[in-house]
Amino acid sequence: AVSRHLSNRRRPPALQRRPMAAALAVAASVSPRWGSSGGATGRSAHGQKMEGTPWCDPNACCALTWLILDDRKRSHIRNCRRALPPMLYAEHVAPFLRFDEPLLNMLYAFGGRSHRHGSLDSVEMFDTWHGLWVPCPPMPARRAGASAAALSDGRLMVAGGYDERGIVDGLLDRVDEYDPRRRCWKAEGAASLRRARWGHGCACLGGLVYVVGGCSLQHRWREPREASMETLRSCEVYTPGDNMWRPAPSLQVARSGSRVVALGDRHLLAVGGCDDVFGRAETQPTVELFDPRSGHWAVLSKKLAQPRTTAGVAAIDDRRVMVFGGAPSLASAEIYAVPEDALGFGPRRDRQDEEDGEVGLIEEGRDDEAGEAGYRLVANMPVGRMGCQAAALYLPGPGASCPTNDRFCIAVVGGERCNTTPGEWPRVQQFSTVPVLDIKMRGWVSPDVCPIPPLPSPRTAVALCVGAGRIAAPPYATWASTSGKTDVDAEEEEAPTPQRLA
Repeated sequence: AVSRHLSNRRRPPALQRRPMAAALAVAASVSPRWGSSGGATGRSAHGQKMEGTPWCDPNACCALTWLILDDRKRSHIRNCRRALPPMLYAEHVAPFLRFDEPLLNMLYAFGGRSHRHGSLDSVEMFDTWHGLWVPCPPMPARRAGASAAALSDGRLMVAGGYDERGIVDGLLDRVDEYDPRRRCWKAEGAASLRRARWGHGCACLGGLVYVVGGCSLQHRWREPREASMETLRSCEVYTPGDNMWRPAPSLQVARSGSRVVALGDRHLLAVGGCDDVFGRAETQPTVELFDPRSGHWAVLSKKLAQPRTTAGVAAIDDRRVMVFGGAPSLASAEIYAVPEDALGFGPRRDRQDEEDGEVGLIEEGRDDEAGEAGYRLVANMPVGRMGCQAAALYLPGPGASCPTNDRFCIAVVGGERCNTTPGEWPRVQQFSTVPVLDIKMRGWVSPDVCPIPPLPSPRTAVALCVGAGRIAAPPYATWASTSGKTDVDAEEEEAPTPQRLA
């Protein structure tokens, strides 16, 4: 009743013409001050003094403004109720909200390599609240072929790779840490890798970070050159509390371009790769499983449907992963299930329980012709690509929009494709588009309604991870793409804004 009464009151003309300025002014004017007791002190709509309402924090004013403007956008687009007055949010809604914690389920893309700029230092976060890519502070160093992982305390780590000087002279052992809460990079970074490498895999398991395989320079060569590169079996493990890298059990097969994912909280899985990048360059169909309790890697008897390297891999539960693309510019995808005996699990849950969950709904494709292989093929990607990465996160389902993220999906980010035409030199095409597989719908989301817009620029060899993130800015200028020209201040219309799919 209060909402209807207040929303029906006529607003002053100045507030009607300039909603953003009004929202900022109202939110700032009513932001409570911290009282001596640690709570907020302000005035209610009836002039009564409010104490002990701990809603005011460094981001409260900005967050209130986003809520006010989001409400105006939705009421304008959907032609439903009138937008609520800003004062209602500031005095009656804000005491029940907190804005000081980064939101989970954010997708980060670190660096990569582009035709135009070489190795990149740019960082983009896909904001699952507004449905767009927003820029983050650039990395302290340019890097491609690196890997990233989210630590248990929320920090994000980017390790290894190579800079603009290339895979030999620019080989990196540096490790950088990003704090999503403060939106900044740690000045001194983390401890350096024991051995510089690129093309490696990285994953967090049990609070520790594992770096697996990759390519590096042979120790016996005094002058670095491409002929002195070797593919690694060696692995390293990082303990955040000690800020120290230690040797970890080595792979059974040297791998570069493999993808490493955590299966629940008990195992790591290294998928595919190339066992001799600068030699015979044999692409691997094999998969290795690491159990920290036994302390060794084991090559599984079950293989991929076809050999792959630099593919996109994402875990969908504690036993299965989805594998997309890979060299040479493959479009095929498959579900790989680790044999139960290798995991040491007891009897699996019954089929009915599995069908009740979203992951159990993956039935697309057919069993392998051999039958006993036990993997399933899924629909091909719209376009084949290699050098890509994949991540699992929650996104809006059909007919919904951010921040209604209730569908478990997998996004494939970056990559490139080698187009060959008889009689012409091969042409390499890099991708900015982000195909999304909806697990429940059993297929790829149409590009016209894809919940993730393209990256700001095409790239390959990007590092990818899902973690927490603080929303940087509301997408004011993007409203024009869905609701026509808005009455946003001219200065804000001219300001650069993140790219969003209309």
